[in-house]
Amino acid sequence: MSKTTLIKNGHVIDPANKRDGIMEILVADNIIAKVAPHIDTKTETSINAKGLIVTPGLVDIHVHLREPGREDKETIETGLRAALHGGITSVVAMPNTTPVTDSQSMVEIQIRRSKQLQLANLYPAGALTKKSEGKELCDFKEMKNSGIVAVTDDGQDVQNEGLLKRAMEYAKTHELVMICHCEVSDLSEQGVMNEGIVSTRLGLRGIPAIAEELAVMKALMLAEYTGARIHISHISTEGSVQLIETYQKRGIQVTADTCPQYFSLTEEMCEGYNTFAKMYPPLRSEKDRVAIVKGLQTGVISAITTDHAPHTHFEKLQPFSQAAKGTVGLETSFAVGNTYLVKEKKVSLFQLIEKMTVRPSRVVSIPKGTLSVGADADISLFDINKKWTVGEIKMETKGGNCVFNGMKLMGAAVHVLVGGVQKVINGKIV
Repeated sequence: MSKTTLIKNGHVIDPANKRDGIMEILVADNIIAKVAPHIDTKTETSINAKGLIVTPGLVDIHVHLREPGREDKETIETGLRAALHGGITSVVAMPNTTPVTDSQSMVEIQIRRSKQLQLANLYPAGALTKKSEGKELCDFKEMKNSGIVAVTDDGQDVQNEGLLKRAMEYAKTHELVMICHCEVSDLSEQGVMNEGIVSTRLGLRGIPAIAEELAVMKALMLAEYTGARIHISHISTEGSVQLIETYQKRGIQVTADTCPQYFSLTEEMCEGYNTFAKMYPPLRSEKDRVAIVKGLQTGVISAITTDHAPHTHFEKLQPFSQAAKGTVGLETSFAVGNTYLVKEKKVSLFQLIEKMTVRPSRVVSIPKGTLSVGADADISLFDINKKWTVGEIKMETKGGNCVFNGMKLMGAAVHVLVGGVQKVINGKIV
């Protein structure tokens, strides 16, 4: 049965269509039927968006959902609920599940489960190599036929350059983007935080910036050689930004993303052996953080992702060298971007929304991140002035390992629609 909804009086920001102003949106048959300054139509449901920012549902192309295999950390259900709570309506799930998402059957399990749940949209990424061991390529064609939107061994960087070259050629043949986790393991040498003054003071093994940058250079050179399309994920150093910019100017098909923790925090967060600040890649220096912000401003970094990495309390409450790496971020990403970028006048709200909607959608070639007429009615409404403290509001994720715990942020999702159906009303999942 058709259901109609009118979203009225809201400030619509839709970078895909260059919209930025007070408009109304008519939803019918689960799609966007009309966007105009005023819509005089009777509908079954109306949402008064006065004082709110209305955007395409946010898109996060780097999420760890842990299911199957580690449901103690996160499930597809809890992860997608967390996404909705943060205003995110589409996620790309990384393949480092247990077993690894390296086959048609593993891809189909995730898609089937997400369809049963009818929460946020889930798009699986397939592994680059079998079991993500960096030895033998997966069947990209088979996995693409089942629904993958990218290939990656995220969490592992393929150290065999010949295999990586063949993987790029194979991905190019099947029009798949390769998401690159860039790290030279021989240089990181099992480090646990950024190499620098703080790691020296704490007596912890450091990971030098060049471990990321040399791998970025390798990926860029191979992409230029093969003509493949690559996306470099969670970049964290000044050198990486500079390298990517250089190759973008040369016309190479390379895009990049970073995460909220890399434009808002530094290695200083690790003081006191704070394991919640143990990241992969690690939090870097202030100089690197400033360079990441500049990369966002110039467009070298076109997308913001979370690298949402839920862990159990036991895994984080270990000595720093043994503690798990990563932070949850689905429910804080928009607020961190709004607080540290928009409110500090580093980027405009329009630019922030662009980097969290249409730009990541284009990276993985999915029809999301837009309020175009005829598009799926995935819509998020935000109160950008709502102040809240991380940890004081119950989160939907199973992972309690949020590096922003205790911090005051601004901005929260008030209403969220997926396919025209309200999934979040007044900040609560329904």
